[in-house]
Parts: sequence; C-alpha cells; structure tokens
Amino acid sequence: MNPNTIWKYCYWLNDERLSSLQEQVRRRGIDMTAAKQNPCEAMLGEIGYVKPDVWPIICKYDAVPWYNQSRFAGKNLVISSNRLDQEYEPLLETTITPVDFEPPYMPSAQEQAALTDTAEFLARKPDDWDKFPADMGNNIALGLSKMTGKPADSWENIFQTWTAVHANFVHPTYRADERFLNAPYSIGETFTISSCCVELFNLLDSDEKALLVRPCTGAMIVKALEKNQYYFVRIIKNA
Repeated sequence: MNPNTIWKYCYWLNDERLSSLQEQVRRRGIDMTAAKQNPCEAMLGEIGYVKPDVWPIICKYDAVPWYNQSRFAGKNLVISSNRLDQEYEPLLETTITPVDFEPPYMPSAQEQAALTDTAEFLARKPDDWDKFPADMGNNIALGLSKMTGKPADSWENIFQTWTAVHANFVHPTYRADERFLNAPYSIGETFTISSCCVELFNLLDSDEKALLVRPCTGAMIVKALEKNQYYFVRIIKNA
C-alpha cells in the first residue's frame, strides 16, 4: 500500500472533547467502539476510543509506564478510519497505513543490547519499565512457545528484545530509506514485540517524521493488526 494512503487517524482528546465527539458521531448514527481491555481494540471499529482506565487492564507493566510518562497521560485516545472535522485537527497526532516494507537488517542480540544501553535511551526509559514481574514474564515465555511451536526462549532474552525495539525508536540506529522518510523500524517480529502502541500513538513524543511499526503480540491477538505487517506511522506535528 502507498504510504500516503491513510488507514487510521489517531487523536488525543480531553474528556470534554471526547464527550462532544461522541455526541456528534451519535447524531450521524455511528456507534463508537470502546476499548474494554486492550487499547488496540479501538482500531477494530470505524471509530473507537480508549479511556485512561483501560490502559492498566492488560498493559499495566509494558504500555502504562510509557503512557503515564507521556504528555498524553490522562487523555483519551480516539482512532478513526476517517479524518475528523476541522475542529479536531490540532489534536491529530499520527496516521497509520500498512505498507510493503522489508527491513534491510535485523540486529543481533549483542547489537540489541547496545541499543538499550545508550545514554539517550536510558534518559527516556520510564523507571517502571524495568519492573515487569519476572513470574509474569516467564508465563509469557511459555505462552509464546505454545503460540509459535518453538522452544521457549528465556524471559530475559524476550525482555531485551522488547526493550531494544523501543530503543531503536528513541535513539535510532536502524532506519528505512528515503521512500519511507528514513523512518526507524521495529527490529523484531510480532512475537518478540511488546506495546507497539508506544509508537503507533506517539507516546514517545518523537522528533521523527515517521516510524515503521510492527504489531506487538497483544495487537495481533485482538486482531487489530496483522502479524509481522509493517505500519507506516506519520507523526503529524513533524510533517
């Protein structure tokens, strides 16, 4: 798909703006899809929303540290298949489009470790990111093994890749070419990625023009995004 063909528009609204939008949409005979457990559920309908209290239900230990640290903490995420009216234009944060992209290189475990150890990333990484419960992580490792049919990797290795994926967006080393605006890209496959919402909805407050994001396992499980598909995320304020 052409990176200029937009699939989803993503906005951050306060409570008053969300209520106003809900009324406008209702008058048009459209029901907004409310995310119940996973923020990515809001992508399943024509237009959906995520209230702040949804983030911790499933994503307490991975997405929430980034959400709470972001400038969008306490705000509502709205995801629409169509551009909203002009009054919401200042609140448009990102657009999302599936694209044909093949990563030119995937870093080794040693190269991933180097990504996570840069001063730039360490300064941006939320303190709570490293507090993911080990017992839960071990259960995730077993669950991923069942889903993939492969021997279970260690939780330590999985968490390193989770961290490295975010690190390449915070302080990029691995980028696409000019066709994709030299965007940094996800350096893992879906089963090795966590909390893709951090990039999809720009919780990083990135200075990049665009990001190339693969879905995390959770986004794939709820069928919001396709496994291993790259999505071209344009950051509107940097366009």
